[in-house]
Amino acid sequence: MEHTSAKTAAVYHRISFFSDEFPFSIHREFDLPADFNESKRFRREFWKIVYVVDGRGEEIVNEERYPLVPGTVFLVHPDDATTFRIESEALEIYNILFMPELLRDGLRELQDDFDFFSIMHRDGRKTGGSALYITEGDPEIRRIVRTLEREFDRMPQNYRVRIRILLLELLILLARKAGKRLRNRGAESIRGYIDHLIDHHFREEFKLDFLEARTGIDKSRLCRIYRADSGMTIMDALRLRRLKEAAELLITTDKTVSEICFAVGFNDLSYFYRAFTGCFGLNPGGYRRKFSDPASM
Repeated sequence: MEHTSAKTAAVYHRISFFSDEFPFSIHREFDLPADFNESKRFRREFWKIVYVVDGRGEEIVNEERYPLVPGTVFLVHPDDATTFRIESEALEIYNILFMPELLRDGLRELQDDFDFFSIMHRDGRKTGGSALYITEGDPEIRRIVRTLEREFDRMPQNYRVRIRILLLELLILLARKAGKRLRNRGAESIRGYIDHLIDHHFREEFKLDFLEARTGIDKSRLCRIYRADSGMTIMDALRLRRLKEAAELLITTDKTVSEICFAVGFNDLSYFYRAFTGCFGLNPGGYRRKFSDPASM
């Protein structure tokens, strides 16, 4: 494979590693310092979990650097441009390669884990580093990785089913560990998580108790952090998200104003009218008449 700069990183193609029928593989690698340098970057057509068995160095993900020590594990998005800087004589790692469709039903259940969601579903324009990066050695993670290798190499009866279960278990452990870091993060990360929850639950009854339970952070502190970072309250952000969705539905569907009101999470039609008019300067009917495209109705 031809090596290129980070801006034009070489791409590993999925067809070289697994079939569409079962998009998974795991391999133990022994990498040498001469095998990698910062001018050699790689992207891939699949997701990759790296587990460090032995050795030290750095994983470079886009412009971020992550220390590598035995027990380090991280998940890399296909669009991340990555390479290693190896400080030890060699770096022994497991590369676990897969496509999300292998675990489609299980991943749907994980969609509210912010770190997990951001790495599995973000678009290719995001340039941040790996969302799931764990440095603490965990014997349970080590056990799962080694069992995955054994199942993949030996292919016993029903090995594909077991691999799916083990991979999902591994991703759940990573998501849990990443979630624990939230309370120690800065305001921007906490706000991002709250915005993520609002975006996926604004149609439902949404209370601060829900956020407290999700984050493990006292709701009063959450409110202070969010307002200081965004300039608005959490409830203001929730209302704005609902109103933006209502505006979109008014100009792209033929649903009644009442139907839209309740569909986006409001439970009081009069309040919805007042809030919508205050936000957009037009009542819902006037907004629809002014901005709707008859061809889309």
